[in-house]
Amino acid sequence: MKFSHRVIVLSSIGFGFGVIFSVLLCAFLATVVNSDGTELKLCASEFTDAVGNPLLAFTIQAFASGINGVICMGGAAVYSIENWSLIRCTVIHFILSMTSYFTLAFSMRWFTFKDIKAALIMFVIMTIVYFIIWFINYLSYKAELKAINKELEEFKKADREVAK
Repeated sequence: MKFSHRVIVLSSIGFGFGVIFSVLLCAFLATVVNSDGTELKLCASEFTDAVGNPLLAFTIQAFASGINGVICMGGAAVYSIENWSLIRCTVIHFILSMTSYFTLAFSMRWFTFKDIKAALIMFVIMTIVYFIIWFINYLSYKAELKAINKELEEFKKADREVAK
């Protein structure tokens, strides 16, 4: 698959995941953690107050979260750049993902600069989750490569026997 096609496919998937993730996360955090739980909130109260219209605030947040998903998932295409090392791809994608997320989080008032402790806790949680996902993908690709190499060895062995 061409690099540009891979970016488009991953970005499209990322937009949907970004919207879904932000709606679920914000509904949980804004309603359960930052409120008495009597009403469902789909955005941080500070952001809704700044925008002045709850529906517009939700729409802006959903679209911005979709763009965040595009950046994070589309950015995963760096792993298909064959002349880059795995560590280079991982570092570039991690920085891209975290920068995108925290730009969104501070813009949508999920965190404030007054409550930097919450942002640091979220950074640690996201870093752990990022590397768990990375490790699972790494093991998956490693197993896939092992299977391909095994099939290739069997093919070479069969080819040698035919040549005799």
